[in-house]
Amino acid sequence: MDAKPEMLRRPDGGLWRDLEGAVLLGGDAQNVPEMRRIAAALSPVAHLTVVVEVCGSDQVGVIDAGDGRVSWLDRALEGELRPRGERLAQAIHAWCAEWACGEAPVCTVWLGARTPSRIVRMTQALLPEPRVS
Repeated sequence: MDAKPEMLRRPDGGLWRDLEGAVLLGGDAQNVPEMRRIAAALSPVAHLTVVVEVCGSDQVGVIDAGDGRVSWLDRALEGELRPRGERLAQAIHAWCAEWACGEAPVCTVWLGARTPSRIVRMTQALLPEPRVS
């Protein structure tokens, strides 16, 4: 990996700093280090949203998203532990409904390696031009 955040490459070989439009980073607490690196590499013109599914408040941390938004989604909801990926899927669905609609939307989604395949497939289906890493 390159030492400078601005040189961090996407899975497709491009640079994260070159992205414009809406960018969603989604995953769980294990993905936070990679999300931090990507957030640091993004151009200020990108509209960043980060959603992290956690299992308890001890997994909540800090991600510098600049002017973007970071949401920590606790699986422990109303005294019950929700299934892994359930809250993440709801947040991704809502984000895609907001950002992937309209004329020629430019949006990119990065999902952590442990993201359930059903969520990856759902996200790909929701995007007008699938750009899911």
